[in-house]
Amino acid sequence: MNIKKKIIKIIAVLLSVVIVCAGSFGGYILYRFNCNKSNAVHKYEEIYSFEPVKLNTGKSGIFKVLKINDTHFFDGKSENDKHTLSYIKTILDKTPCDLIVIDGDLVDGFNLKRNYDKFGAIDIFASLLEEYDTYWTFAPGNNDCEIDGKNEDIIAFMLQYEHFICGNKKDIDGSVQFFIDIYNGNKPVHSIAIMDSGTRKPLAYGPYQPIKENQAKWLNEEVNKRKVKTSVFFHMPTNAFQKAYDEGEDYIGIEKLMYFPYDDIENNYVFDNIIQDNEYISLISCGHQHSNNMCSFYNGRYYQLS
Repeated sequence: MNIKKKIIKIIAVLLSVVIVCAGSFGGYILYRFNCNKSNAVHKYEEIYSFEPVKLNTGKSGIFKVLKINDTHFFDGKSENDKHTLSYIKTILDKTPCDLIVIDGDLVDGFNLKRNYDKFGAIDIFASLLEEYDTYWTFAPGNNDCEIDGKNEDIIAFMLQYEHFICGNKKDIDGSVQFFIDIYNGNKPVHSIAIMDSGTRKPLAYGPYQPIKENQAKWLNEEVNKRKVKTSVFFHMPTNAFQKAYDEGEDYIGIEKLMYFPYDDIENNYVFDNIIQDNEYISLISCGHQHSNNMCSFYNGRYYQLS
């Protein structure tokens, strides 16, 4: 009888330890999901007052855009991050540009390590960009908002940097939707649309969410108002990328790779259907699928993913 009591006592103690540990870990996860570690001095709501940005080609008539995506920074100081930053610096030194588009997954996603420093990494990266006196912007990826702050917190944090530009439209989904209008003198010659393509719901482990219908309609309407060729940047590809890969005309000099299907996000065809006949959209550029690479001309526009 005493042995049974001892066994029951040991089991009860072990269960208590497991429950305490599980509760502590669960509490830690909930904290990390809901906290904001940005210490931003600006408020996200400021972006609703921003007008569309106007930039100029200068006398050359040329406007160069450099896209950076899927860097997945950890803290800005790790060996991997140092290597990535060094490579980006080399590119920036050799490739003068007029605009830098950060096309999502700038930082690591669901990372529970205590030394993960999302905003420290963003600060180191943004400080590097600021050295080049070049305008830059951010299209959120699916990982950026998964832990230690939402996309809105990231944007509020980025507002402190002189050359960062952004904006959003009220009453539609997503944390970033705005245009950069390119002029040659007083003449509008091109537009660049920056969009939020969504994330997982629930965060970190749920299915990928598609671009919402109200976002696609907003894009279509704004592009048609401008009546100039438009390049669109967002993070996760739509179903049309698979069609472009299979049936499009490949851009010479860009390697074509497919390790994952390009059309694996359900319902992203809604976006494609809404903008498919828009004659002004000349480029859609994405990231997200690390091992894939393409640039193909299909249905009157280029689909590019790197």
